[in-house]
Amino acid sequence: MTLHPTDKQPVTKAQRIFLDLRSKILGGELTPERHLTLRPIAETYGTGINAASEAVKALAAEGLVRLEGKAGARILARDLNRIRGDFILRMAIECETVRRVTDVADDMQLAALRRIADHVDALFEEGDSLQECRRLDVQFHDTLASFSGVPQLREALDPLLDRLVCLDQTSSRNEEIPGQKHMEVFEAIETRDPNQAVEAMRMHLEHSMHLSLAELQFG
Repeated sequence: MTLHPTDKQPVTKAQRIFLDLRSKILGGELTPERHLTLRPIAETYGTGINAASEAVKALAAEGLVRLEGKAGARILARDLNRIRGDFILRMAIECETVRRVTDVADDMQLAALRRIADHVDALFEEGDSLQECRRLDVQFHDTLASFSGVPQLREALDPLLDRLVCLDQTSSRNEEIPGQKHMEVFEAIETRDPNQAVEAMRMHLEHSMHLSLAELQFG
């Protein structure tokens, strides 16, 4: 079961609840073992029980909560092995994506990627707009996949982006950790050398994986 919204349809009440609760769980605002009860959720978001139930079931499908009877669910501690596996799968998808984009992207597509990469890196350096930074991070990787010419790559990547980008940068910017440079990935694509682009993407995602796992393991 998934409640990930699409570009073509408005966000439903259940999707709105799901997206907000998932963001709070992944961001650490809602902690493991906390109980989520359907009626208070429905009251908080001004919806009916059915929408709240649908949202909680979608959270369970992503392994974020454990359903407990008909009344609600309990937030689970995050499984580091599963998260590591998701990153490895993402790496395989995005390395193939960037290899194809390096071969097929036209000048207008490259210009679009440059704008997004420059913007997200600037926001990360400022350290003041975490949510916008995450949004643009997703946009950069999603746009890359859309330019690959293989719709299945984007379809496989999107749910991974939804789960993993929220894990990255969960706390304020750490001065001791260098920012993830999307421009480095873009510049590698611009060389039109697929091997260089793949290596840049691999390093970019390995950095993200190690940073996210360290945040989750050590806080």
